[in-house]
Amino acid sequence: MKIVGVSHPIHDAEAKVRGNAIYTGDMQFAGMQYAAMLLSPKPHALIKSIDASEALALDGVETVLHCFNTTERTFSRFQKLSRQPGIMNQERVFNRELRQIGDRVACVVAETPEIARQAVRLIKVEYEELSFTTDVHEVLKGALAGMHPEGVSFEFEREMGDKSLVAQDCVETVTHSIMDRVSHAAMEPHACVAYYNKSMDELTIWSPNQGVFGVRTMIADLFEMQYHKVRVIKTTMGGSFGAKQDWILEPVAACATLATGKPVKVVYSREQVMLNTSCRAPYIADVKSKFTRDGLLQSLDIDVILDAGAYLGNTMAYIKYQSTLVPRTYQYPYARYRGQAVCTNGTTSGGLRGWSSGELCLFVEHNLNIVARRLDIDPLELRLKNVHMPWNKEMANNISLEEIRAKECLELGREKFAWDEKKQSDADFNLKNKRYQRGVGVSCGGHLNGYFPINFDFTGVEIRFTESGSAIVNVAVHDHGCGTVQAFKMIAAETLGLPVDMVWVAEGDSAYNPFDTGCYASRSIYVIGRAVKDCCHKLQEQLLQDMACVLSMPVEDLEIVDAQVRAKNDPSTCFSYTDAVHKILFTLQKEVSAKHQYKNTTNCGVMGTHFAHVEVDTWTGMTKILDYLAVHDIGKAINPEICRAQVQGAVVMGSGIALTETMHTNPKTGKSVSSLKDYHVMNAWEAPQVQVLFIEDGLTEGPYGAKSIGEASLVPVTAAIVGAVNEALQSDFCECPLNPDKIVALMQERMKKECV
Repeated sequence: MKIVGVSHPIHDAEAKVRGNAIYTGDMQFAGMQYAAMLLSPKPHALIKSIDASEALALDGVETVLHCFNTTERTFSRFQKLSRQPGIMNQERVFNRELRQIGDRVACVVAETPEIARQAVRLIKVEYEELSFTTDVHEVLKGALAGMHPEGVSFEFEREMGDKSLVAQDCVETVTHSIMDRVSHAAMEPHACVAYYNKSMDELTIWSPNQGVFGVRTMIADLFEMQYHKVRVIKTTMGGSFGAKQDWILEPVAACATLATGKPVKVVYSREQVMLNTSCRAPYIADVKSKFTRDGLLQSLDIDVILDAGAYLGNTMAYIKYQSTLVPRTYQYPYARYRGQAVCTNGTTSGGLRGWSSGELCLFVEHNLNIVARRLDIDPLELRLKNVHMPWNKEMANNISLEEIRAKECLELGREKFAWDEKKQSDADFNLKNKRYQRGVGVSCGGHLNGYFPINFDFTGVEIRFTESGSAIVNVAVHDHGCGTVQAFKMIAAETLGLPVDMVWVAEGDSAYNPFDTGCYASRSIYVIGRAVKDCCHKLQEQLLQDMACVLSMPVEDLEIVDAQVRAKNDPSTCFSYTDAVHKILFTLQKEVSAKHQYKNTTNCGVMGTHFAHVEVDTWTGMTKILDYLAVHDIGKAINPEICRAQVQGAVVMGSGIALTETMHTNPKTGKSVSSLKDYHVMNAWEAPQVQVLFIEDGLTEGPYGAKSIGEASLVPVTAAIVGAVNEALQSDFCECPLNPDKIVALMQERMKKECV
């Protein structure tokens, strides 16, 4: 291969470096109006009245929107499909019953952002305060029973495998894990522009979203419009990590432009993003495992409670999805999973990169580490005994994991990380030091490559040759800023034999793209990329058929070599793509194009094995990551350097989740952390040097054998670091983040026990 497997810059790298990339917040239209939001200061309240007279009297204010003058129809921020089952429409554009601090109260639309923000401060709201709680256990006992007519909790339970196959003489180990609320902390805040052309009855929305057709469907249903009258265009995105898969500002901007008939822009501040969009859910998890005494896993029993926050949103699907991941990493006879999504008056929860895989990985890997200690087995050896082997079937859906390379990841990582040597050197170091303690951790995390077989998984692609011999690829791409567009260009260029800059791929546009469900479940490369590759082959076949007609010769006598149509037995009959397209254009009076509908029917195993080496200061509680290695079973890296960057970024993100990041909610006020001053992402100087290794065999259904990497890269991170910290301290606690306060408290408690 000439292009796939060779590193290329992402498609808009130069524009971003030069400051020329256009984000939603940069967009300008004639007559643009600007929206500013009033968010609830109360965790649970009923709006009794709103007086917007002073705001409306301010020069430059167009209108003030709120629950008393906008639609009472409800929607789900998680809606992706028309007539989608399993979702609850619990939100209005502006809610009268406010269920969290940060809930939407009102919106001012004005000539400038400054006037809009000034007018917001003039709105007078009379609230009737209601009882509130941020404690899931109180809700399960009956608190907030009337907050949602549909109920405030959802429970899902499933059993997998055959319980009768579990060995009798087993060591049973129970572990408890807690994860706090986490912000996605994408560099670009949420933003949206909308314009309603009243004379044409057409609504256009521009936003950095993960599914143009999902936005279109939800907006059309909410405002009772025909689908063809709503157009959604995906804009340049400055990161999502799952934050922009829910529809937050799109309903607000649509409501504002429908009311004014003018283009409206709304851009959130960081505080508004943290209060009113979504976060990774807080979790409480108990894992009970059974192992034989020689270290073979027999069963897992997992109970989780997920704090959904004010609205259930995607959390019902989240816990169902998590259950399917339980058997993706290890092979064993039986599992039971029980998940509860519970509404509170906290910030609404949503999906985070990995969509519950990273959380599950932490819960299970922590349990395995405690088991390894109890059985006196090396944690790496314990995993080698139990990871899936190629062509095993996972018991959640009884599908083959195909060429999963978990064992190879562990063995390669053991060598390159110097696992055994580090363990011995740490033991020597810890004996000589009282203040500083070191430890290593390993974790295995599996993920998916699309929806199949949980949900249907298909996409459409259209490709055509231009007269200059270049190719235009029409497909619903949603690039988060990580190089998806470039990867698709590379796949098409490799297949067609063109230079990368001769392939054009644009981002999602619901008016022109074939239908696609969006960028979720790490399906972009594996599913949509495969569709692009297949469609390129169809395009070449169509070119050969058309040239056979032009030349009046059997199509079997023609071939494509190096972007040229050639007669197999006559080297003098040779046409470049450009010449062939012109021949067909003038002779047959047609364009050379192809359409392809691809339905995915596989979901091979994708595995990441991560190794962390840490040093913990037992006096201050500070943790330093000394070394980090990530080994990924990637199938084939389409754009290797970008794949490495994905993993390196994921390690920094997962390190923050493990050690520093928390949107802690004050139970007395209901207020969560809403500023980066108090929300501690890992800084560059704290981030470890990350070595990334790929195992590539190219033996999957993905394009050129590729598997997913964007979400899989985050899955094992937090578990590896938590494992290393527990190894260093010889502790067994798993309450993320393991920040200095918690570590110091642990050490103080240990000292008290030693003094007794």
